[in-house]
Amino acid sequence: MREFWGGILVAMLVTGAGVAAVLFRTKLRRTRNHPPVAAPDEELTRLTGELAHEIKNPLSTVKINLQLAKEALDDVDLTEPSRVLWDQCRHNLAGASRKIAIVQKETERLEHILDGFLKYVRRPDLQLATVDLNELVGDMVDFYSPQAYSHALTVRQGLCNEPLTCRADPGALKQVLLNLFINSQQAMEGPQREPSHSGSPDKGGELMIRTVRRAGRAVIQISDTGKGIPPERLPSIFQPYRSSRSGGTGLGLATAKKIVEAHGGTIAVHSEVGKGTSFTIELPLVNPAAESDDESA
Repeated sequence: MREFWGGILVAMLVTGAGVAAVLFRTKLRRTRNHPPVAAPDEELTRLTGELAHEIKNPLSTVKINLQLAKEALDDVDLTEPSRVLWDQCRHNLAGASRKIAIVQKETERLEHILDGFLKYVRRPDLQLATVDLNELVGDMVDFYSPQAYSHALTVRQGLCNEPLTCRADPGALKQVLLNLFINSQQAMEGPQREPSHSGSPDKGGELMIRTVRRAGRAVIQISDTGKGIPPERLPSIFQPYRSSRSGGTGLGLATAKKIVEAHGGTIAVHSEVGKGTSFTIELPLVNPAAESDDESA
């Protein structure tokens, strides 16, 4: 029996050690129709180095827990009828089960890391349509508002009083906006709170979204009253693997920048420590010559 379980765990150990490579090859096959964007050797080297760093810890956890599970199962002996031995077997089996659950969680984490990496290096495949950014932003505010409420955030929006018509991929832009909303939420660190007697949660911060027209371009501004970003971090905030949040992939803002630039737009950040942060997205209008500008954003 020991040899049986030992053989299984050795196989699992080999499988676990190679899981990242298998996942990576699988994901690459899925992206054959969307080849990665060519990058200078130095940038590509840095990205792959960062990826290796990101997957090192979960792989180490997989290896250690598979070894511990193997050791627990090596001690299982179902040939002895002793009550003490049966209790010990159950204990070992339960311990091995917990270790295998950890392995499963870490392999899911590896898949998440690799998914993020491949989404970043892949050339954006935009499905362009004619959209009114006011409607798109309004839809995302409605979608996000329940989550903001649960984190004690007040959402304020001010949309341009005329349509802001752009050629854009609605799904991709919604991804960008949601990422920025969540970044702001985390910066304000609004814990989930019970509603007060008035029926609304205690104030945990303000998220402000507005759209304007400026110099023939549509502008989306997302501001928060969070802790702000230190000046030394601002120059690298859109670079991959620069997240300061525990558990973050460090690719959210980098991917957002790629998506915005693929639309022919720009994204910029302004922040003051202790006051908050503001992200500004500018996108080309469909017919800017026919549009009059709003106030400066």
